[in-house]
Amino acid sequence: MSLNSPMAFVCSLIIGVGFGWCLEQAGFGSSKKLAGIFYFADMTVLKVMFSAVITAMLGVGFVLATGIVNTESIYVPETYLYAQVVGGLIFGIGFVIGGWCPGTAAVGMVSGKFDALIFLVGAMIGSFLFNDFFGILEPLYTMEDMGRSFIYELAGMTFAQFGLLLTVIAVIAFWFSELIEEKFKFTLVASRSNGLWVFSVIILLSACGNLLLDKFPIDSVRFATASSEEILLKIETGQDHIEPEIFAREKLAGQKKIALIDVRTREEFDEWHIPGAAHQPLSSLVAGLERYRRFDRIVLYSNGATHPGQAWAVLNAAGFKNVYILADGLQGFFERVLKPVSLRHEFISDRDRAEINTWRAMFLGSGMAAGASTPVSSGALTGP
Repeated sequence: MSLNSPMAFVCSLIIGVGFGWCLEQAGFGSSKKLAGIFYFADMTVLKVMFSAVITAMLGVGFVLATGIVNTESIYVPETYLYAQVVGGLIFGIGFVIGGWCPGTAAVGMVSGKFDALIFLVGAMIGSFLFNDFFGILEPLYTMEDMGRSFIYELAGMTFAQFGLLLTVIAVIAFWFSELIEEKFKFTLVASRSNGLWVFSVIILLSACGNLLLDKFPIDSVRFATASSEEILLKIETGQDHIEPEIFAREKLAGQKKIALIDVRTREEFDEWHIPGAAHQPLSSLVAGLERYRRFDRIVLYSNGATHPGQAWAVLNAAGFKNVYILADGLQGFFERVLKPVSLRHEFISDRDRAEINTWRAMFLGSGMAAGASTPVSSGALTGP
């Protein structure tokens, strides 16, 4: 179902109303109850939000491990570490001062809370100001671009292992919250928490179940495969390749996470390759590029178009949605991106001249090149 279809909007409305009702039932229509967590008087926020996080995490782990849903159908935003740390601090300060977050403020406004309305108006004004001053804030906004990063990968764990760890932490947090609210009267907490006992056991068993599924993954269905019609449509609409100039501009802009992959032999790669490229043999292509599956682009190149084209089709069939062939191959990249202006016969404007010189400085001055300073002769670049 397309996200901009009428049915998607109807579903969004139903989900939004249902989510608001759940928040109201949890008591999140009261700023006093929401702010209680900061004074250790009411731990409802921690219990409700932690429950939501654990439930969603374990559910996602189950549908991914069983192949019901593939990772490509889940949108994962990029991580801009510093911007998100600063944004989190600002969000937290606003929560303490106002007693609301944007979602709960909407619930409070519908419930007739005037302070929630004021909070939402302030949030809207802040959004407009952020937009107006984005040019100034952009360096912070894009600082420490970590791409589509996952904390469990950074911790050297699998999704299921991290899920179990976070579930244990959540259970401890739930019980500790109960103790805080009951002023550490252990017998009272134990006698009144039958529901929490049951919930704790259920989520711990679910986390262990995910761990068992992770030990026996269904790799063949974990990622969706592309049909022949989808692959042919990409070829027909030009979504199978990227021009050297566009690739160079994207690398220069630094806004995308791009992997440049050389599929030639190791000997050819060592003789000369595009600076910044990684070598990947065709025999182990799918497994070798798995770590780049979440990149914005995987760009393949060789001396010609045969091997990159074959590799592109195989990767698409394996569920990769971000693979492109570098148009005109290695020689085309040299001719259109790296060739000095003084050696070009066509007319070149001052703007294009400056751009070419910038490209040359970026690639040839990067210190990542290997072998000779220029590709081997054109006659040697007519292979696959």
